[in-house]
Amino acid sequence: MRTGAPAVPAGPGPGAASASAPDELKRRFERLRQVPALPRLIERVVAALDDPEIDLARVGDLIEVDQALTSQILRLANSAFYGAQGRTAHVAPALLLLGATVTRSVVLTSAVLDLRHVGVRGFWEHSIGCAVAAGALAKVTGLVPPEEASAAGLLHDLGKVVLFRELPDAFAQVVDGARAQGRSFRELERELLGTDHCEIATWLTSRWSFPPEIGEPIALHHAPARARRAPDHVAIVHLADVLVRAIGFGNGGDDLVPAIDATAWGRLGLSATKLDDVLDQFDRDLDQALNYALLE
Repeated sequence: MRTGAPAVPAGPGPGAASASAPDELKRRFERLRQVPALPRLIERVVAALDDPEIDLARVGDLIEVDQALTSQILRLANSAFYGAQGRTAHVAPALLLLGATVTRSVVLTSAVLDLRHVGVRGFWEHSIGCAVAAGALAKVTGLVPPEEASAAGLLHDLGKVVLFRELPDAFAQVVDGARAQGRSFRELERELLGTDHCEIATWLTSRWSFPPEIGEPIALHHAPARARRAPDHVAIVHLADVLVRAIGFGNGGDDLVPAIDATAWGRLGLSATKLDDVLDQFDRDLDQALNYALLE
């Protein structure tokens, strides 16, 4: 399964110059900034999760009103990411397993997250692989809770999902250009739109007040040195993304394997032996995770 090796470590390369998009694309792109209001049910669930005296039974009752949201929470809780001893069919014990931080993030993204239908073959697998790799890194390093690392890994390319949904033709141009020119997805995004999927995701995570343990890895997994509130989470998701690309599992939109950021590598304190432990853990967890369908 291990088909490649990332360069360890190196700093970021020079950014590509932004090019002006056509007027129509610019107008449509500006509408992306107008983050939609959350559905009333989601607002109520988030408010209940944010209550200092959180009542998981009440949160579970709210979630169970929505069949799709219930299904998504149960799939995640019953997945191999969280090491459940048996399967749960009820939301309340699932919430206890996931924790408020992960549940809040999954609930917030439920209206936009559809990893299995993004217009890149292998995108879903890349997201699953990054979740498993992030969880493996968390288990080996002991720096962050594995459930938070896995959720951040699963959601790390949220901005690409938004771009595909809202500007599918621009998304296709980026993917085709990356493939034809051997360039990175992010470089082509910046050339066409003047921004990238990390910034696009930040419009959502900021507006919807994501917890930093999930929001920062989504926003900064390509720039881990900029992390301030959850630097360990960001470093883990950054390295997970690189490792999954090096292994060749799935496709995040281009075929490149970026260098590992020196700041992230230093923060995680990995030795060659520990990195082997991470890869062994990844292999074990991935075999289990692929037995579960997280999202329909």
